[in-house]
Amino acid sequence: MLGVSSATAGRVLAALEATGRPPGEERLRALLGQHPDPAEAKRSRLPGYLAAEDDPTVDMTASERACLAVLRDRPRGVRAEEVAIAAHISKRHAQRCLRRLAENKFARKETASIPWGYRSLDVDLWYLDLTEECVAALAHLPRLSRSEDGECPERVPPEFWWVFWSGTEAAELKLPEHADYVASVVLDSPDRAAREWALKSLPVSALSKCRQMRGYDTGRLAACIDAAIDRRSGRA
Repeated sequence: MLGVSSATAGRVLAALEATGRPPGEERLRALLGQHPDPAEAKRSRLPGYLAAEDDPTVDMTASERACLAVLRDRPRGVRAEEVAIAAHISKRHAQRCLRRLAENKFARKETASIPWGYRSLDVDLWYLDLTEECVAALAHLPRLSRSEDGECPERVPPEFWWVFWSGTEAAELKLPEHADYVASVVLDSPDRAAREWALKSLPVSALSKCRQMRGYDTGRLAACIDAAIDRRSGRA
């Protein structure tokens, strides 16, 4: 997604995690603290060090800032309904906020064609509009209050729909009602991000049932499922 090699991505990830700080300005300060040599003039140009009067989000409402924070955390695109849930506002209000963000060049909406089986599903997704002002605004956004690890969502995120090649359309699957089926499909998919989502979000009961099925009872995948079950059950 960033257009860099896996080795570069690994080094960047290691540097970020080494700070032991959550994403945002706190992590940025920790990273800069590890490298005191750059001149303060260079530091002052970083978004995290913008003065309050230069904050591009100063004219946004709290709901608009929350919606922009959701887009920041979902770079592969997100539906307006999911923005509303993550921002703790109504769908209609989220749509109004997203439209205003788009008018001010902070967000954009695109109709994405997501592969599903032998055809495609069209869905409207919202993304960050990475203008210079938008990038500068990211450091001033609030951290979202994330759901507890293991809290089951209501739907499969659109970016993972492509792994469902047959049966009920992914857009129509409901959770946790169809969690067993979703676990069996997603954990067997080649999409690593989808597997991580399943291990963190689907009910432990669905993971345990999947673990007993042929194909999930040996190898690295079995170890990953066991580790997720143990961690979420308080045994690790």
